[in-house]
Amino acid sequence: MDHLHSPDNILSIEESLINEPVVQKRRSSVFQSKSIIHNGAGSLQVAEDDRTVGNSSKNPQLQEETFNLEEYIICLRNERKEWLETLKERKRQRRGLMKKKLSVESQGQHLDYSVLTEHEKAFVSAKPNYHDIYKNYKKLSDISLKTQLLRSLVYKLNRNFILQMEGRLQGATKKIIKESVS
Repeated sequence: MDHLHSPDNILSIEESLINEPVVQKRRSSVFQSKSIIHNGAGSLQVAEDDRTVGNSSKNPQLQEETFNLEEYIICLRNERKEWLETLKERKRQRRGLMKKKLSVESQGQHLDYSVLTEHEKAFVSAKPNYHDIYKNYKKLSDISLKTQLLRSLVYKLNRNFILQMEGRLQGATKKIIKESVS
């Protein structure tokens, strides 16, 4: 008889398996139903999968509530409608505030400098004049455009001048060669 399959060996293996601690698998509580019951005496009871855990000595029978998908969908649709209404209201309020802001800016209301500190006055007065900056930018862009056009014109004139000089130089060279040969 084989030593591994002896009855004594099998019994010892079974005993070792029985004595080993059983590892409990962790299960997600997401899909387990839970109910919380508030009793009048201020005690709570929590029911999880037909088990009742609580701090009161009473264990009333809990009725398992079924999940009504249609009611849930209706609830979600109503919530979405409420959010859309809230969004529309906020957009309307924002537009109204923007109109008020633009009307105040267009009226050209002046700032009362007496309520500002010295640092704030210096900051406000040091604000650049964007109108002048824009004028200077336009002038600079016009000048740079003219400069670019003049540069391209000068390049063409230089090229033509060089070609003419090369042609005259070749003509003079031929003339000198003819006179020296004759």
